[in-house]
Amino acid sequence: MKIAYLGNDNLSCKGIYYILESCFPEDQVLFSTIKNAHIPLNKEYCDVVIVDCEGIDSCLDEVIGCFRDTEVPLLALAAHENFLKQLHQEIPGLRGMVNRNGHADFFIKAINVVMDGGYCYSWSVFGSFNGIRGGLNDKMYEKAGLTRREREILELCLAGETNKAISIKLSRSEKTISAHKYNILRKLGMKGWQLKIR
Repeated sequence: MKIAYLGNDNLSCKGIYYILESCFPEDQVLFSTIKNAHIPLNKEYCDVVIVDCEGIDSCLDEVIGCFRDTEVPLLALAAHENFLKQLHQEIPGLRGMVNRNGHADFFIKAINVVMDGGYCYSWSVFGSFNGIRGGLNDKMYEKAGLTRREREILELCLAGETNKAISIKLSRSEKTISAHKYNILRKLGMKGWQLKIR
């Protein structure tokens, strides 16, 4: 497996690079600065790209331009969710954004989830988009592999409906609704509490 890590030339980013090399000793981990990315960003060369958003403000447009036309799975690292909506809308390969100040174990698990085709976020995607209608669309549902029924249940969950209320509306048992919710969470790489709207 080849992992490309794009960050800044500072101690913090070098620490993250060290974590990657330590946790993926059998794999090739490449480092490049964001401003001078020399790594070819295509599926044949990289299995996953990790972009560190620390200090990205000054070159955000260049980074978006670099990833706009690539389908390589991309995981962003950030200290807060400020760029989440913009990156999600403009980079098709974005598979998640995790807190760069979070626990290293979660970061490594997030990489594995993305490598397996899933999505992983430290923040609620739905909260960042101010509700499901503003940020999620059919293309995003398809990328996550949600069925029509799962989409319907997800929207009802985000609207604040309980399992019982959803089961009544859809004429299905609560057990069936729970099974659907389990599949939704697995496909989106989320925890149950993240389905609740802020």
